[in-house]
Parts: sequence; structure tokens; C-alpha cells
Amino acid sequence: WGRSGRKGMRGRILFLGLMMILLSGGVIGCAADKEETVPDTRMKITIGVWDAEKALAGDPVLAAIEERFNVTFVPVNMTWNDYYEKIERWAATDSLPDLFVGDFRNSLHYFQWIQKGLLSAIPKDLSAYPYLQQYIAELAEEELSLADGEMYCIPRLTYPSQAWTSIDRIIAYRWDLAQAAGITEEPETWEEFQEMMLAIIREDPEGTGIQGLTSGSLDQVSGLLLPYASSIAVADGTQFFWKLDGDGLYRPVYFTDDLIPAFQLGRELYTSGVIEQDAVMQTVNSSQDKFLRGESAALLYSGGFGGVYGSLGIPWEEYHGRDFLEDVKALGLMQDKNGNKAYPIWGYAWSESYISAKVDDEKRDRILQIYDYLLSDEGAFLGTYGPEGDLYEVVDGRVEMHDPEVYVAGKYPSCGVFATLVRWDSSLYDERFPDTTPSAYKERNLELMREAETVPIPVYEPRCNSIMKEAQIDFTIQVGGDFVRIMTGSEPVEEMWEEIRQEYEEAGLEDVIRIVNERMREEP
Repeated sequence: WGRSGRKGMRGRILFLGLMMILLSGGVIGCAADKEETVPDTRMKITIGVWDAEKALAGDPVLAAIEERFNVTFVPVNMTWNDYYEKIERWAATDSLPDLFVGDFRNSLHYFQWIQKGLLSAIPKDLSAYPYLQQYIAELAEEELSLADGEMYCIPRLTYPSQAWTSIDRIIAYRWDLAQAAGITEEPETWEEFQEMMLAIIREDPEGTGIQGLTSGSLDQVSGLLLPYASSIAVADGTQFFWKLDGDGLYRPVYFTDDLIPAFQLGRELYTSGVIEQDAVMQTVNSSQDKFLRGESAALLYSGGFGGVYGSLGIPWEEYHGRDFLEDVKALGLMQDKNGNKAYPIWGYAWSESYISAKVDDEKRDRILQIYDYLLSDEGAFLGTYGPEGDLYEVVDGRVEMHDPEVYVAGKYPSCGVFATLVRWDSSLYDERFPDTTPSAYKERNLELMREAETVPIPVYEPRCNSIMKEAQIDFTIQVGGDFVRIMTGSEPVEEMWEEIRQEYEEAGLEDVIRIVNERMREEP
């Protein structure tokens, strides 16, 4: 009203009074306002974690950890739909949060941020943080992403063994609709999967105008379909696999194995409508909503069959009036071009925790103390299951849930952050941590993993990646982007792949191969 000047002196006084209240912190909002109202005695730690604003809005677990370390977490807005772009933008504007997570260590960004001095190195001497020290020591060397002998992130351990990576890309599909469309057996080959999906789309049993497979991140389809041609060509970024080629040189598998059959499979699934035409425009939330509403016959997502329980399993009954598992199944391991079962072979740790270089020594120490605590039994149990005695008891060092099917994050949202801030789901490999996902969901993961244990792992040479890091070679392979580009393209697959190969040649591929092989010959 100040623009019109028609409210008189009384209006101006009220306006000025309101402004004084706002400036003095009398109105408390969400993340931004929280920072302004934190007591001066508390250290403020800005944190960029998926959906942190909701998870860290306030509960007893958050309060206990903040009080223990005399800190207040100030969440910055970041979701599964926009985190990659936001973190890139924060880095470009030198405004990274004090603490953040993301999957960057196998990308060019990681090394650029190190060179620009944006990341704080993790101390080599971690004796002051014994649980963190033990955790780092147990990570495989190739997972550490060293640069100049320093570690600038903490990889978040995801899987305990290679076979577990078989559950990293999951397709959930409408088995009830497949049966209604006349399908009597679950698919075991990509041809059978295509037949099933086209039958569902053609018959449209629920009359929803159903489409094919959707995904919140379509580039993940490369990890699902590339094993049709090569299970070790799926890794990308700066952490890809190498093997000895016929000419006696080590080369990236991505350029040695014949990937044309996998690219052709992707093109066929896309052009036929088995993969939705508009899947390239979907987000995590919108793709899950489409599947929930019966508008998509299948959903591609990452993290195992149990990972969908909270986002789809729980609301499914409310929306459809039936249990999720009555309608939906998870696709098993598919056969490759030779008729053998295959799954993506890559690292055990997905994504990392980072500390901004802007933090001073005191704040970095406090963050590392929190990490250390969350890796201890006491901190891990609190951060994963809430206060002892409420939802569980600790018996002989192991958590025993009062209700094995309870959804912890429903009562303690901050557990969604603290349970996975340093490492991912410990219940996969540590018997002290019970999995609160319903047993039927867990069993499907176990079935896939047991099947994967029988699949031979192709031979590759891990030392080549170490050499690349030591030599600080600036070379990145964008497997997911390349796959989507070919899959959705209109030119012949072979021509598009040759064009992409040529782009990598122009980016210095042969120089990279030469340097790596020279250093391999120098090693004893």
C-alpha cells in the first residue's frame, strides 16, 4: 500500500511495525528463516540432502543430534528431480552448502571443483574419528576417488558385494494388467517383455489410455539394457572399466565390446512404445504418479524393489484398494544377446557426502564428529530407527523391532537423512540392522541377488582407473546420455554410434589410451 499513499499515517505505522517484527525475527519461516532464528550458541550447518526441508522440519531424532553436537541444521531446498542441476549451479556461483550429497565423484565436475578449491579434503589422519576411520579403511581403493593423494568426498557404501548391483536398476510392472491382456508367464527375455508390454497397451484393461515404461531419469535405462551386449560397459563418468584388447593394449570396454545389439534393442523398445515417448520429460515424482494412476505399465527406478515401498507400496492400497504386491511384480534378470543372464557390473558405492571448502576447521571437525557418531552403533541406531525403546530394543548389540513392518520415516522423518548421510542401507550387509521393508519386498531383492551370484563376472583391469586418477586425466564417458541419444534418434543406430565414437576420438580418447598403457608398462 506504500505505492498509493492512500492509507494515511495509521497504515504507515502498522506497516513499519510489521517490518520491524519481520526484521527482528518475530516471524519464523522454513529453511531460510530458520538460520536467522538459531540461538547464537549453536553452530549453523547448511545441508543439501534430498527433500531435507521436509525431513529436517523437526522431530525428536533431529533434536537429539542437534543438541548432542550443539548445531542446527539449516536445510537448503534440493529434491530428487533437481539436485544435480542445483548443485552444479551452487558450485558455479561458489555457494555450495556446508554439507551436501550427490553422485559426482565419477564425473568431470568432481575434479573441476577440486581444482577450483571448492571442496574440503577429508583429513588423512582420522584417528580422532575412529568409526569413520574404520569405514574409510574398509572401502575398496577404487571407490575412494583420490586426487593428488587426497580424498575430497566420502563414498556412501551401497552394496556389500558385486551380486547386489543386480538390484540397482529395477523395472516394476503391472502383472495384473498383463494377465488381463492374456499373458500367462512372466517375461525372461527382452522379446517377451516387449510382447507383454505391447499387449497391455493394446488391451488397456483399465481404460486409462495406458502407455509403456516410464522413468524419472531415462538415462538410467543404459544400465538396464547395455548388459544385453556387455555388462561391464555400463559404468561411466571417469570410473569406467578397461580390458586388454586384441592388439595388446588396454582400452575402455565401452569402445571394445560390440554394443550395437544393446543400442538396437533400446531403439526398438522406444519406437514401439514399450518405452514411453514422453519418458524423457518425466521427473521422479511425475513418473511415479503416472504408474500409481495406471497410466504407465512399468516403472524404471534405482535402489532395489524395497525402495519403492514408501513412495508407491503404501499409497497403492489407498488409490487402488488392493495390496501393491497383488498387482505389481519386479522384472527378473534378463537374458543377454547370447541367451545368458546378465546384470550391470559397477562400483559398490553410489553417491557421496561432501564438505564445502568454505567451512572453517572447527565446523569441518564438527561435521566429521557427526559422521563418526552416525557410524557408531549408538548413532546409527538412533539415526536409522529413532530413540531406543520406542520402535525397537537393542538385544545383544542388534536392533529388534517391535513391529518388523513399521515405516520408521513416517514417525521420524529425519531418519530419512541420518540413516543414509554417510552410507546407504546398512541392513543389506549388517545383521545388526533389520530391514523395515515388508518381507515380501525384501524377498524379491534376495531372489535377484541369488540369481546374480551364479552369473560370471567378465574380466577387466581395475588398475587402469587408478592410473587415470593419478595422472589427473580429464576424460569422461557419458554412457547414459549416449544411450538416450541413440535410442531416441532417427538416424541408423550404427551411424549414430560411429558419430559418438568419433566425438570421443576428438576429445582425446587415443591420448588417454596411450598414457594409461605407458604407465601400465612402467608398473612392476
